[in-house]
Amino acid sequence: MTTPDPRIRRDGPRPDVIVQRLFPHPLDRVWRAVTEAEHLATWFPGAPEFDLRVGGRVHFHEFADDPAEFGEVLDIDPPHLLRFTWDTDVVTLELTAQGDGTLLVLTNALEDGPAAASVATGWEACLEILADLVAGRTPTEPDPRYARHEELARAFDLGRPEVAESAEGWSGRFERQLVCEPQVAWELFLGGAAEPEVTHPVPAVGEELRAPRAPDVVLGSVTEVEAPRLLAFDTAPGEPGDHVRFELVEGTGHGARMVLTVRGADPAERDAALEQWGLGAVDAIAAAALVAMS
Repeated sequence: MTTPDPRIRRDGPRPDVIVQRLFPHPLDRVWRAVTEAEHLATWFPGAPEFDLRVGGRVHFHEFADDPAEFGEVLDIDPPHLLRFTWDTDVVTLELTAQGDGTLLVLTNALEDGPAAASVATGWEACLEILADLVAGRTPTEPDPRYARHEELARAFDLGRPEVAESAEGWSGRFERQLVCEPQVAWELFLGGAAEPEVTHPVPAVGEELRAPRAPDVVLGSVTEVEAPRLLAFDTAPGEPGDHVRFELVEGTGHGARMVLTVRGADPAERDAALEQWGLGAVDAIAAAALVAMS
């Protein structure tokens, strides 16, 4: 039987990442592995300990003094259902007997939608460890899985922009988790998604920003710069849109989070601006970041 890929569901107030696995072991055995602290310490992040009742506390011991240290049991129906909060997320474990085996469906309702690929990649690794645990095998430490992260980011269509319209004009916001550190992403942006190991010159406020691979082409005039985290510029005449802002902010454990915003007043320029400044740049940087980390 082929193991299904994680999927994302967007029909509720939050996006849900759903990962499922079929274990060739009885229901009670899997239930113990997903609820008892001695087993959870092996495969579940934070080594949680559950007070298995509605309203019971979940203590994530490895996140001491962190906002994610404590959660709450929202629903429980042994040995079939456990739903609880984890930091800002809600995690649901559903177990169903299938012949001599057990189907586990893990649903993670996300507060942070752009983290979906990171979350799905992480749960895949955790459930591999769980499979070893319930089978009595010694679990192996998972690899970083950068390529899998990018594969799922494409499958989940995480490069889509949030587009807004107002009386003043339009804006498009792209938020994309990367698999590289901020300094690498910064050099990829300045270098046109090339040569992350090269330190590129950073224009000062008021200076021209030129196309990395066509230095005769002026893209705009810099309005803000805080290397290696922020570069904003007003676009040059003939370039679509009016203003572009590139930021690198804290993301998941995979790497930096890229936030690119473009805005303008002319609706006729919107699609071209989203394509040039957003879709093209975001996809190119994400792909180059994967190569840099390979």
